[in-house]
Amino acid sequence: MALSKSLSEEQKDMTLDWLESNVLNHPEYGREVKKTLKKIDARIQFPEIDAEDRFEAKAKEQEEKVNKFLEEQRTKENKQYWEGQRKTAIEAGYLKDEEEARELEKWMVDEHIGNYQKAAKLFHDERHAAAEPTNYADVTGLTLPADEGLFSNPIKWSRDTAYKTINEIRRSR
Repeated sequence: MALSKSLSEEQKDMTLDWLESNVLNHPEYGREVKKTLKKIDARIQFPEIDAEDRFEAKAKEQEEKVNKFLEEQRTKENKQYWEGQRKTAIEAGYLKDEEEARELEKWMVDEHIGNYQKAAKLFHDERHAAAEPTNYADVTGLTLPADEGLFSNPIKWSRDTAYKTINEIRRSR
């Protein structure tokens, strides 16, 4: 037997009033109850819920548009920044072209270097290091002695050479 048939009209009115005041208008759960009732029976209408849903949908759509725009702006600014850094490094002579710039950027990630200009200088210096000299005598002005005793008995040779040098200095005074 249905509950509504066992209640009098006055009890039905009191029950409906209680449901409206304590359940449907509850500050924390009222909105959820109304949404649940709409899901159960689509004929039930709560205009304030419909308006809130439309407002939330528009607000969410607007927020997504703004977030998308901001992301595009950040991407655009980031791209411009890196293009400027590349151009500056190329103009400074650290890089030859865009291909070498891409190699530099990969190298920066591998080496954990964040400053583009410093990385470009290091990259350039590493790639274009001076060649090792092949004739040390011409570069340094030093020649290794080729005396006979140097390699057979280096201690005796160094002592004799030192005495010889000291005697030459004393004679020149």
